[in-house]
Amino acid sequence: MNNDITARKISALDAISYLFEGIKMAFSKECRLYVIIPIIVNFIILFSLGYATFNYISNLISDIFKTFPEFLIFLAYIITAILGLLIGFVSCYIFSTVATIIASPFYGLLADKVEMMLNGTQSEDMSVFDIIQDIPRIIKREARKQLFFLPLAFLGLILYFVPVVNILSPVYWFLLTAWMGTLQYTDYAYDNHKISFADMQRDLKSNKLSTFTMGAFIAFALCIPVINLIIPPAAVCAGTKYYLSLQKTTKLEFSRG
Repeated sequence: MNNDITARKISALDAISYLFEGIKMAFSKECRLYVIIPIIVNFIILFSLGYATFNYISNLISDIFKTFPEFLIFLAYIITAILGLLIGFVSCYIFSTVATIIASPFYGLLADKVEMMLNGTQSEDMSVFDIIQDIPRIIKREARKQLFFLPLAFLGLILYFVPVVNILSPVYWFLLTAWMGTLQYTDYAYDNHKISFADMQRDLKSNKLSTFTMGAFIAFALCIPVINLIIPPAAVCAGTKYYLSLQKTTKLEFSRG
């Protein structure tokens, strides 16, 4: 697959096009194997944990209804709806995080394959055996991303309960999820080359508009059932192309870090 990655500034339209190209690359014959396995892993995890969560919420609703007198039944509906949304939101985040951590070794291999397709380069130690040996470091890198996200998410929850300021809470959450959308899936290419998390952040900040744009599209697509199973590997492909473009625009060497 021949793709021209130029050294010009990355635009928002470029970032969007990367995601659509990522979908095509993810299901190309060169990448198919690295995509099918994570999708199967994600499906099993999401189905299993989703089923368990559904049963938990159902039992919780039943218990709540038992404690309400008949004339206050409408309050039970309101409370259970709020609890259901809250548990659903937290569960989706936990499920996707667990699935991403488990699939991360495959995503590393996928990013390496895409880099070879796009640029004719790859990291030095990306055989399956090397990846297995590297799993502890990969998990540590995933944990680093969560340690970056969770304090910011907690701040967003605080803002939600502060009068007047809480009107900005939706904007804050949108920007945070958009940033994380790009950071999560671009990081695999960076990690393959042992480029530090701080250096990756610096690169993403050098192209804020394109970073937020691509991340917003990824975050939105992840909210769509079924589609959210194929978006992660497509986003890895898009993130790898974005990584290569950032290296061109910032004139950084792959050996940095």
